[in-house]
Amino acid sequence: MREIEIEFKNLLTKDQYASLFEKYDLKNSEEIISKNFYYDDAHESFKKIGAALRIRYTNKKTEMTLKVKGETQNVEINVPLDERYPKEPTVLPILPNEIITELERMNVKIKTPMLIQKIETLRHEITLEEGLLVLDETTFINDIVDYELEFETKDYETGLVAFEKLLEENNIDKNPAKPKIARAVEYSKQ
Repeated sequence: MREIEIEFKNLLTKDQYASLFEKYDLKNSEEIISKNFYYDDAHESFKKIGAALRIRYTNKKTEMTLKVKGETQNVEINVPLDERYPKEPTVLPILPNEIITELERMNVKIKTPMLIQKIETLRHEITLEEGLLVLDETTFINDIVDYELEFETKDYETGLVAFEKLLEENNIDKNPAKPKIARAVEYSKQ
């Protein structure tokens, strides 16, 4: 399924994360645990086009996603996976047709995607009037943990205003978060 994603992201300190967690009373919210497996080929074909390919396992679903970064929004191709697909593969034997079609549309040829990163995230969400507030605690390779605020919205302009107001009201400096896969690569070099 093709989706448009408009989100704003900011890295948080552990204290900022804890403060927002308490302010929005997330202790009783559903805890979403996701294990994310990221793939690329030997030529870094996904990285070169500003895209990421991942398989995400959560307590709700398993899906493969091709995420292509845009100027103000991302395009996601999400394909549910069932038990017939290999569990946590290190090499992807096949890609779903929906993802192959999107890659062909972009004129990208991929050769044997291999596992490049594994990331685990503990997520809490709350729906606000202006959009979806998401707090992520993510564990990367080398047991590095970071904290992130994501704010998902339907409209870029109104979402940006609401996001900046949220940061200001909570005395949080702007610290734009790179995508998790980019942070994972940086952390793996530490």
